[in-house]
Amino acid sequence: MKKIKILQFPIANSYGGITHYALNNWKWMDKDKFQCDFATMSKKLDFADEILATGSKIHYISCYAEENEEQFIKEIDKILDENYDVVHLHTKQWKSFLVEKICLERNVPKVIVHSHSTKCDANNPKKREWETREHYRVREEFNENMATDFWACSEEAAEWLFGDRISRDKICIMNNAIETDKFLYNETVRKELREEYALEDKFVIGNVGRLEYPKNQKFLIDVFSEIYTKRKDIVLVLVGEGALREQLKKQVQQLGLEQAVLFLGKREDVENIYQMMDLFVLPSNFEGLPITLVEAQTAGLQCICSMGISVSANMTGNVTYLPLEKQQWVKVIESRILFYTRENMSQIMKESGYNLETQVQYLQEKYQEHL
Repeated sequence: MKKIKILQFPIANSYGGITHYALNNWKWMDKDKFQCDFATMSKKLDFADEILATGSKIHYISCYAEENEEQFIKEIDKILDENYDVVHLHTKQWKSFLVEKICLERNVPKVIVHSHSTKCDANNPKKREWETREHYRVREEFNENMATDFWACSEEAAEWLFGDRISRDKICIMNNAIETDKFLYNETVRKELREEYALEDKFVIGNVGRLEYPKNQKFLIDVFSEIYTKRKDIVLVLVGEGALREQLKKQVQQLGLEQAVLFLGKREDVENIYQMMDLFVLPSNFEGLPITLVEAQTAGLQCICSMGISVSANMTGNVTYLPLEKQQWVKVIESRILFYTRENMSQIMKESGYNLETQVQYLQEKYQEHL
């Protein structure tokens, strides 16, 4: 039987949400029926060997369309010579429809535009403001003839990317699912890791995400600093890499928090790091629907997050939403330190629609639809 060939575009070496989503799904897909290949704008992928071991190809694209449109088109055309049945375009914001247009010109049977965010994420405020204006300008030119399928990770992400250009009944909400069993609360792992990091008698506040503007760790460090002046039995654990790492480390040093804030970088065992936490915090300026919040809830953690995150992300009732006002965060976190609780969320998460095995079955059906 001929396999359905799918191109996932783009993934990145930062291993952010889109890359996480695409690779997680591929891990569980039926490899006798489907072939997933990946395109990236990154110069290298640290996890390339893992992808290649599944029989997938990686296409490295040397430039962005804005830098050299002619070269970009040439490289996309060459990739499409591989005769893909599906091109799955993972999108955070509009810059152009160039790839969509090339796909349609090349008669790719299925072109999916998939929204993964709710705002522009540039770290520089002026650039962010310019990109936002450009996003809305370009969005006005989008229409239903530019793709065959329209997906989003949440209703808010659908509104951001499609606005009134695509009718709601044509947009499919695809859950950012996870391997629930992998993240369930594990007392043994918790004990081992807390010993390894000398955290046995500490209250551990954790955050997982790229060290970039959207994730707003700067605000979190300010909140943590105020609580730390009153009690020294707390530790902040930051998991992730990004362009703001040095800036955030400097902030920690200036506040005298070097002993209380751990930068753990990019981790391959993030499911274990959740176990050693006592509280998960996500003060994002905005998100689509963060996989990390799904993971943290699965690990049984109480979670505090910003109003910039979809309320549909609260599957367990353990998520508290707060505006980005420092004193409110200080007050609520202090109350959680006094009342730490943890429950097994296995059944709730498996029934929530965020179990990866179940979601991948639905994904495969959607890939085959109308082919």
